Amino acid sequence: MALEPRPPVITIMGHVDHGKTTLLDYIRKSKVAAAEAGGITQHIGAYSIDFQGKPLTFIDTPGHAAFNKMRERGAQVTDLIVLVVAANDGVKPQTVESIRHIKNSGVPYVVAINKIDLPDVDPNLAKSGLAEHEVIVTDYGGDIDAIEISAVKGQNVDKLLETLVVIAELLELKADPEAPVEAVVIESSKTADRGSVATVIVKNGTLKPRMDIEAGGVPGRVRLLTDEQGNQLEEVKPGFPAEIVSFEKVPSVGSLVHDRNADYPELEVAEETQEETNPWADLNFNQLIEEEGKPKLNLIIKADVEGTLEAILQNLDDESTELLASGVGEVTERDLELAESAGALLIAFQVKVPGRIKRLAKERGVRIKKYDIIYKLIEDLQKRMLKLLEPTIDEVVTGEAEILEIFEMRGERIAGIRVKTGEISKSDKLHLKRGDEIVANPVIKTMMHGKQETDSIKAKNEGGLTFRNKKLDFQKGDVLVAYTVEDTVEEM
Repeated sequence: MALEPRPPVITIMGHVDHGKTTLLDYIRKSKVAAAEAGGITQHIGAYSIDFQGKPLTFIDTPGHAAFNKMRERGAQVTDLIVLVVAANDGVKPQTVESIRHIKNSGVPYVVAINKIDLPDVDPNLAKSGLAEHEVIVTDYGGDIDAIEISAVKGQNVDKLLETLVVIAELLELKADPEAPVEAVVIESSKTADRGSVATVIVKNGTLKPRMDIEAGGVPGRVRLLTDEQGNQLEEVKPGFPAEIVSFEKVPSVGSLVHDRNADYPELEVAEETQEETNPWADLNFNQLIEEEGKPKLNLIIKADVEGTLEAILQNLDDESTELLASGVGEVTERDLELAESAGALLIAFQVKVPGRIKRLAKERGVRIKKYDIIYKLIEDLQKRMLKLLEPTIDEVVTGEAEILEIFEMRGERIAGIRVKTGEISKSDKLHLKRGDEIVANPVIKTMMHGKQETDSIKAKNEGGLTFRNKKLDFQKGDVLVAYTVEDTVEEM
């Protein structure tokens, strides 16, 4: 075994929109931040740079709350962490969450107080906020370095990098490039032209083309190794990232990559495949409906990469949703068939929906909803889940009327009403409420004001109604609630 120095793996953490990706953008002189939908990093990327002759590897972890598991995993594979806090915003929820992950990992870290180029900002807002969470920077008598930077203008970014280099040298990071290869899957996806692809960081050994490997039980042969810019690589040594085109199917994020032809005498691998770790795999919607008697939202979810898919699944409420299937890659006809048979909503996150699939979905009455921003997807799902628990959550009441009397004429029951608020129209959607309970959703057949048929009755006026359902059980004292639905979810 011949240990050699390796570059540090540095993770950037912090709250959404505090400038993590902009900082990395400046460091590696690219334009990733501008290309991200909504300016938010949607999945983890790994990048290697050279600073003053020293190689540094960076992981850019997403800042949105949905990615807490991905951030936690980032802390597990990293040597150093940069906690980014905006000078104009201070400590925010994802900042606190990142602090928790950092402390749990025991990894050394520095603080980058960003956006100091903005007018009238006070970095002490961030420093005092950090102190409340036991992150005491050197200015406050602690031992955590805090560098005030502007990621947009590059101010003090070199100072930040110099600090990272010094800490990395003190850590004396080493690995054996001749050992059997070990790498960690940072991201994984599936594309139509290249198949299953994984972004990895090598921890030990050297990764080479034509190597027979596996990750979490998923086998593969390295057909192509590239860096983040798509340049082909002949080998990848410890501490460096690479993209592997190899696997028979998409490996799980966080799984370990090993050489299938090498011996690991001291290594006990206890990994599970993606299917085995899927907490939804054994659920059966029809059984759950019968056992619990509660309505559930049927879902099929397709995402661009494994890490993002995992983050979405973690935000599902198992009491109100049933995940019928999930995976990476574009929406297929098989997905449509399952959605049609189960009446499921099909979610497509940053994946292609071919024109042929769109036409088939329309013909079969399958709803497909496309998203590019993770938090919008989750907000919409939460609204849908909440509506199952509270059916009137997205309704706006336009009028209420009380049933004062009940008459019978020519075999029909007539509700004599008085409109209390707003207006009741013949075409309105209605709830029939008895106390706080909705007992029916009637449809008006005829509406009379005096002896004249009318289309609406306003507040403080009386009228008579008949309903299309002749067996409708309405009683004196019941209330009719007219409403409209505000639905922000657009269906394809």
